[in-house]
Amino acid sequence: MSDKIDFTKSGGGVIGWMVRNRVTPNLLMLVLLIGGLLMAGNIKQEVFPEFTLDFVNVSVPYPGASPEEVEQGIILAVEEEVRGIDGVKEVNSTAGESYGTVSIELDEGGDTQRAYQDIKQAVDRIVTFPEDAEKPRVSLISRRRRVVELVVHGDVDEWTLRGALEEIRDELLQDPGITQVDVVGARDYVISIEISQENLRSHGLTLGAVALAVDRAAVEMPGGSVRTEAGEIMLRMKERRDWADDFGRIPIISGADGSILTLSELGDVKDGFEDTDKIATFDGELAMSLDIYRLGDQTPIGVSEAVHARVEEIKPGLPPKIDIDVLND
Repeated sequence: MSDKIDFTKSGGGVIGWMVRNRVTPNLLMLVLLIGGLLMAGNIKQEVFPEFTLDFVNVSVPYPGASPEEVEQGIILAVEEEVRGIDGVKEVNSTAGESYGTVSIELDEGGDTQRAYQDIKQAVDRIVTFPEDAEKPRVSLISRRRRVVELVVHGDVDEWTLRGALEEIRDELLQDPGITQVDVVGARDYVISIEISQENLRSHGLTLGAVALAVDRAAVEMPGGSVRTEAGEIMLRMKERRDWADDFGRIPIISGADGSILTLSELGDVKDGFEDTDKIATFDGELAMSLDIYRLGDQTPIGVSEAVHARVEEIKPGLPPKIDIDVLND
């Protein structure tokens, strides 16, 4: 003979109350399930935990200077200006050949943007930099969140692959779900100008004179404004040149008879890529990459899906012998 327990008459407590009122816990479970489903879409999605690096980096190129000269002329001047700024926690500096860098750690939890602006203004006020030093670059270090890496590769020359890479990047950026795409592993464009010593002597020129003519002819800068009865007209000099053909048309010498000697007539002007000892390959073929980042409220899954969909649309229109592979998805 066994004893039976009547749960409907069992003692108090939450469990006992739920046993006697079986509908209520079922309704409570249903509410929790529905609430969980509704809130699932608001869960923050990250590839890696998000954090902020509170550092401001000040870099000043000083061509031809030794580390000692960089320290005396650049590093000490920057350190003296930024140490007393509110929000600065620690200052670390590196003086190298032709370059000086100052890394400024900010107080945790402080106003990062305000400290960054104060540092930038302080550096801009420095008037004791050496005459040959270039303009300081002040940047707030931030961590970008990469989602997808695309590898564009093919058995083609570098110009063809780089052109296809730029077209793919433009296609990706047309998608509203993709905001930032960076080129990686591709050499920067350069324009080389080669003039023989014989040509310079025959026209009574020097390399410095030619460089000055090129510098003056390839500018883009504001020219102020003119007030008229119809309103204010903004003036701007637009002589930006991007390719070798543009530079080749620069006049170097203008004769009294109206004749003009252009840069291309004086020497060789060619489009090319910067010299480097690095090369990227994928499956034995020349390769370049595109890194796709997420910004703001974008999610890794949303960006990844947008990239995959766009890549499938792009692939059929690629030039022959060029392909795209998705990595680090």
